Amino acid sequence: MGEKELLKALEDDTRRECNAIIENTLAEADAIIKTAIEEMEKKKKEGLETIKACMQMERTRRLADARLYAREAILKERQAGINRVLEKTRDRLGDIQKVRDYPVVLERLLKEALAEWNGSMKGRDAQVIAAKRDIPLLKKIRASDNNYEIVPDEAEAVSSGVVIASKDRRFRITNTLLSRLERAKGELVSVIDKALS
Repeated sequence: MGEKELLKALEDDTRRECNAIIENTLAEADAIIKTAIEEMEKKKKEGLETIKACMQMERTRRLADARLYAREAILKERQAGINRVLEKTRDRLGDIQKVRDYPVVLERLLKEALAEWNGSMKGRDAQVIAAKRDIPLLKKIRASDNNYEIVPDEAEAVSSGVVIASKDRRFRITNTLLSRLERAKGELVSVIDKALS
């Protein structure tokens, strides 16, 4: 074998090795690209699932917030309605002296307050404090128990009812229509709330 043939054989071997290296490299590159594409698709799918989960959580949170806001708005409106009803009731109670049966109501308030006073403060002198306009009615009603004096409310804090107090004003029993409304407020609020439901 001559030099030319040897060079040609080496050149052919080199070409074949280069072609083999190129083919192997291309095959490896294709495998790497295929793996990268598969991983990218997998990550893309995982990302979409994560986004879907986040969107679902956000949707759930916003829905819960909306429900909470709606409940709050309903409760505020109910409370406003209840307050309007109670305010109208207070206004109507302020005009009760004009009702024909008011003397009967006042007498009942006085007797209940005196019964409570006599039950807890037996023997202690008392003052019956009432609105100035109610003094003549109270003097007509005057119970058989005369251990009290009738005094007009100078501060004008008592309306539609009586307050029985010790002379030193340390002890007092309030029995006015407004105080009774306040005592019954919890039950009334429940009844009004049911009516509004």
